[in-house]
Amino acid sequence: MIPRWKIERELQTLREQIQSIPERLIGPARQRRLDARFPSGYRMLHGAAPLTSRVAIFLVYQPRGMAASVLATCRHLTKRGYAVLLVANSPVSSLDQQAMGSSVWRFVERPNFGYDFGGYRDGIRLLWHWSVSPEHLIILNDSVWFPLDEGETMIPSMEQSSAGFVGALRHVDHPQPESEHAGIFLSYFFHIKRAVLSSTVFLDYWNHYVATSNKYLTVRRGERGFSRTLFAAGVPSEGLYSRERLLQAIARQPVEAVVKTLEYGAYTDPHLQQERDQLLGAGARDAAWRASAMAHIEAATAKRNFHSSFCYATIGLLGIPLLKKNRGELQVRMRRQYVRAVEAGDLPRPDEATFAEIREAAR
Repeated sequence: MIPRWKIERELQTLREQIQSIPERLIGPARQRRLDARFPSGYRMLHGAAPLTSRVAIFLVYQPRGMAASVLATCRHLTKRGYAVLLVANSPVSSLDQQAMGSSVWRFVERPNFGYDFGGYRDGIRLLWHWSVSPEHLIILNDSVWFPLDEGETMIPSMEQSSAGFVGALRHVDHPQPESEHAGIFLSYFFHIKRAVLSSTVFLDYWNHYVATSNKYLTVRRGERGFSRTLFAAGVPSEGLYSRERLLQAIARQPVEAVVKTLEYGAYTDPHLQQERDQLLGAGARDAAWRASAMAHIEAATAKRNFHSSFCYATIGLLGIPLLKKNRGELQVRMRRQYVRAVEAGDLPRPDEATFAEIREAAR
């Protein structure tokens, strides 16, 4: 029997596809009307953090007030040398402004339209408007908890990469092989260097991007469209974390790490969970068992998101310093396993406010 959550997910996708049909027609005219109000129609507030050669556009939607984890993200970015341009799809209260001011360069309130890529576009256009051309630009949103570890090495690795366009997670549809320009970068964390920021392909993409509050179109125009546009232009690119890099990392580990990878695995496919249970129940941990375990991990990650499936390995071995907040069934189950691993001392413990939010979202 098909689980109810899966049926509801497919029905929602179908609704979004149907709603996208008229949106394709009216979207460009709406974009022109919104652009006519830019930037005078936006409320802008100054924080106390200085402008630097590194800027982070942080898109948030916090209608009930800023979560403690949002403040933690701003503080961390500031410590890393980034001037935070906080683009809010909801009002910023005076209390939030006061609490976050020392960790934010500027606050911008915009209409709640266009999801993350609508906010990203406005943030980029504001930098153009202010003639700000950073050496390093991070673009991220509050759909993830970041950082899980203040000692994270993701940002330094992005800065040191020889690529001008770096994504935190690369997604490649199986069985497509991974390569420099394969798949897409997931949209919640990008790093872009100045040479790419000033390139024709980058400028043209954002000048012609049509924002929409239709999720189906946003994914295609935004998350998929952005990566594929820059990839097609041959922009030097790197995805720091990927399924292939995960498999390589696990293969280098002792068998105990493979066991923990399985113990903290998250599943929505009963046959894969049953297979995992059988592997853990086997007495032997010899070469044949390891080969079977690796084959299982390869099969599971070919079907489901690798980070959501095996958080112990992605965080503990690859060093991924973020977690998704969405309420997808696999992500909820992953967070339960993450909480177990942290409480058992098998993964680093994040700051208490962030961990409390993750624990609550695992219920």
